[in-house]
Amino acid sequence: MNILHSFSHTDLALELKDELEESCEREQFFEGITVSHKEIGKKGLKETVIKIENEAGEKQLGKPQGIYITLEGENMAGNDGGFHEEMSNHLAKRLAKLLLGRKKLLFIGLGNGEVTPDALGPLVIKNLFVTRHLKGWKEVEGCPVVAALAPGVMAQTGMETGEIVEGIVKKIHPDALIVIDALAAKSSERLNRTIQISNTGIAPGSGVGNQRNEITEKTMGVPVIALGVPTVISIPSLACDIMDSFCASQGEKMEDTFSSWPESEKYRFLGKILDAKLWELFVTPKEIDEAVKRISYTLSEGINQFVSSRTS
Repeated sequence: MNILHSFSHTDLALELKDELEESCEREQFFEGITVSHKEIGKKGLKETVIKIENEAGEKQLGKPQGIYITLEGENMAGNDGGFHEEMSNHLAKRLAKLLLGRKKLLFIGLGNGEVTPDALGPLVIKNLFVTRHLKGWKEVEGCPVVAALAPGVMAQTGMETGEIVEGIVKKIHPDALIVIDALAAKSSERLNRTIQISNTGIAPGSGVGNQRNEITEKTMGVPVIALGVPTVISIPSLACDIMDSFCASQGEKMEDTFSSWPESEKYRFLGKILDAKLWELFVTPKEIDEAVKRISYTLSEGINQFVSSRTS
């Protein structure tokens, strides 16, 4: 078993980019990959856009070709209404650009609604403004027709989520599919503080090593936009965070030594001192109940704003 591959996983393209920057020369890193940064508003909202443009970039970053947009801010995990409003507004604008011209949309909330860290998708769906059943909505200029579903997980239904979604897509023929899911992160600082938007689809459960059939344009036959927020971190990744903090507290020499190690060396070192059973554990912040509810509302507000009005 490749422990590093199995248990140091991250769903975030931004974290893979950061890791790649540490291990590659700048010129080599930017082959097939472009990165742009900007700050939005006055509440500390930051946006990073990563574009993987060819096979070289795809191979380097380990992600499919496409666009990966990361929105993040310290205030996202808290109860700052102004920040969450800015986040919702910008999310609506991003969705409007990614889904330009798409008139029939299907939103899917992935995950187990009975397990709090995995309940993000179902909670977002619960608060969406669905319109497919409303007579006359199709005539509202600029507003897409929306259907939504939280299909549960395989343990609840006995079916692959991808099978359920594929069947619905074939029945109602949406112009695009938008999937919302909880993700895994390598850095504890990004838990509940980051939203990733991509146009490459998603593999449900991949963040915790429970990968199911992928939901992508290739498998579904329509464009797939993925929205995700990291809610869990593996014990090995958390241990790396702790070691980083410990070494930083011991002075520059110790900090420089540990930070100079490649990621693979850090995990090999941790593999020697951690009990093997710990490598299979994932943890989540203690305030996850309130955080997931708050963030799901922010996502649903952004989606509803996009659905009910033109956003440029």
